Amino acid sequence: MKRELQARRASGFTLIEMIAVMGIIALLFGLGVGMLSALDPGKRAALGLVQNVVRAARNNAVARSAPARVRIDPAERSLTSTGMDVLGTWHFETPDLAGSSGIDGVNLGGQLIDDGFLGKALSFAGGAGGAHAEIHVQQDPGFVLREGFLIQCALSFAGSTGARVLDIGSVAGLDCRANGSVRAWFKPEVTSPSGLLSGGGIVAIDSEPGTIQSGRWTRVAASYDRRTLRLFVDGVEVARSSADAPVWTLQGPLLIGDTRILFSGAIDALTVLGVVDSETAVLPKGVAFASDVPREIVFSEDGALDREVHRGPLSIGLEYEDGSKGRALVNVYGTVE
Repeated sequence: MKRELQARRASGFTLIEMIAVMGIIALLFGLGVGMLSALDPGKRAALGLVQNVVRAARNNAVARSAPARVRIDPAERSLTSTGMDVLGTWHFETPDLAGSSGIDGVNLGGQLIDDGFLGKALSFAGGAGGAHAEIHVQQDPGFVLREGFLIQCALSFAGSTGARVLDIGSVAGLDCRANGSVRAWFKPEVTSPSGLLSGGGIVAIDSEPGTIQSGRWTRVAASYDRRTLRLFVDGVEVARSSADAPVWTLQGPLLIGDTRILFSGAIDALTVLGVVDSETAVLPKGVAFASDVPREIVFSEDGALDREVHRGPLSIGLEYEDGSKGRALVNVYGTVE
């Protein structure tokens, strides 16, 4: 008898044991459902979405060594990260002036020299007046400077007469002056009282005389971000001017050299970047921005918050329909929490 009882117990659960196990499972399942119902995935998604868009702008600033920003529209419950993207690069290593993305140039009087800044370079020294090169960037729908630009190149200038070095569609460029200074300029878009859009007067800034020395390669960069036009020489900012208008639409090709007089110099490692929208996001239903949310977050070239715009860390507040709140924090170094 005893052996039979032991065999029955070994063969499976008794009815009482099974009822007890099922009760425990039901209790645990009920607790689990309660805990899951208390979680709101929409809240976590909204906060993560905001953090991802802000990080995208900061990463762009670091990757391109150029300003980037996030624009927040509380009415539309949206935020957009904007940053620089490469529109074209030319290193002047081949006669066809091959460029990135298949945008090649036409050489009209220049010559390739071996002692460039990096490898070969395009030189007009000793050529005829008006020698230049043309690159038809206006035929590329993605080559747009409207919201800002960054122009980078290396220049060697040995002339005694000032000349235009770079003219991007008659709306932005660089000049070398007779006194050894460099000028950066752009043409803003203006609106007449009747609403007609056109190109306005040139906005220009100049470096000090003697910035470019004869027989020496100099790195020059000009940037505009709808706030400030800046000029850099060998990585150092040498001039700036405030401006807030969009850049006028391209009116023609990118010209290297002066079509009127001789640019007695050479150019190498030319890169043009433009401001583009890289990511736009809309908050999930039931989530809105707090009333104190910043309308714009601006990152400097190193990925930190631009100290000329932001005096300290930023807080991006979110409000949920159940009355609770959340916040994403951006510290002065640009990291997002």
